[in-house]
Amino acid sequence: MSDTITLVVPNIAEYNIRHPRLALDPATANNFVVYGEAMAEQSVFWTTDPRVLVLPAGVDRTWFADVHQALASDPPPVVSPARRTGRITADLLADVDAMARLQEHLSGHQRVQLASWGAEEDLYRLVTAVRGFGHEVLLDIPEPEHYWTSLYFDSKQSCLDLALELPGLRVARTITVDTWPELRGALDMLRARQKKAIVRSMYGASGEGTAVVDPNPASLEKFWRSVRDDPLLRVFPLMVQEYLPHHAEHANPAVDMLITDDGVGDLVLSVMTVDSHRFVSVNVGAGLMSQEVAGQVEDLSHRIAAVAGRMGFRGWFCIDFLLDEHGVLHVTEFNARRSGGTQWIPLLDRLDPHRQAVAHAAHALPLPVTAPAEMSYADLQPVFKELQGDGVTVYPMAIRLLNHYKRSYGIVTGGPDAATAEHNAETTRQRIAAHLGKR
Repeated sequence: MSDTITLVVPNIAEYNIRHPRLALDPATANNFVVYGEAMAEQSVFWTTDPRVLVLPAGVDRTWFADVHQALASDPPPVVSPARRTGRITADLLADVDAMARLQEHLSGHQRVQLASWGAEEDLYRLVTAVRGFGHEVLLDIPEPEHYWTSLYFDSKQSCLDLALELPGLRVARTITVDTWPELRGALDMLRARQKKAIVRSMYGASGEGTAVVDPNPASLEKFWRSVRDDPLLRVFPLMVQEYLPHHAEHANPAVDMLITDDGVGDLVLSVMTVDSHRFVSVNVGAGLMSQEVAGQVEDLSHRIAAVAGRMGFRGWFCIDFLLDEHGVLHVTEFNARRSGGTQWIPLLDRLDPHRQAVAHAAHALPLPVTAPAEMSYADLQPVFKELQGDGVTVYPMAIRLLNHYKRSYGIVTGGPDAATAEHNAETTRQRIAAHLGKR
């Protein structure tokens, strides 16, 4: 047998709905599934090592070939389970033929390096099955006995706990509520003080399970409608926090780090663009924040990683920060998994091995109103081919969302700095709008 092959399992949907307290209705669960399937295809960027990809059925083969051609890499084998519940790991385990194909692709390699979105119970079952094939499996998640740490650190409560333990870890003023009267009372108190509030589920993701409430009555009414429509806001306990205005010259810093037995194995800074409370885009790489802010972020991240490591957590760990209007750094949440920034680190390394470059990713750019009623990647392909031919670093992603009820697409661009990467993204958006307008 040769050395190591990577098994890429983008288990995004099941990770986001894994918590035992989340009894989601079918419509909400399906939204997580649709989004998860679209985001799963971003895993083609996670590594260039010899690999096998597990992807949901229905991959656009032209898109798949074009992305790998643009990356100057050979397309890896793909295993797609026939069943599509959105829980890709469970679907794979239940598909005898797919498991047989996976075993065939992994054969000839002594070790299998797991590359997943994050820990969840079916993933541990898959690891057991691969070990049953005769391979040594190298995990990128905690050992099974420490799975609880993944659940714990992914809860917003963990930020509040560590703020009591680590000097310098600041969080916004928080009231944790467990009943409707407490929630109403906390909001009334902040509104009476003319304070803006943000209400957060312990288990939200990408802005889901979060709502902002202004002091005015109309905003409060809108919030109660959000509670009606968002089941994550109906799972107590909830956090009611004072909304902190952002610093005028800084976006939202974040860090992605790999926690290993030896400490922090990798650490990359990023900056998120957030619309009120929802993720819009991310820049990953060098020169995104001042040296002073970067130093604070890195120092605090290492101290948080030390605590998480002592508790048994291993794998990718993301920390989201907020720099308030006075320049004070706050932690908003932990994500005990890969993040919207983590997955672009290999692309960053492609752009510049010294990481003196920036990757920019926007996951859900709305289609222009001139777009055809039914679309596929073929409708956008000429734009990407033309831009790439002109030397623009741009790749399409999230193309499964072209016909979602919120029709959108995603792109990732690169450049020597944030301005160039963002310019490439804006150029792409304008070219796509012009191209679709001609049809």
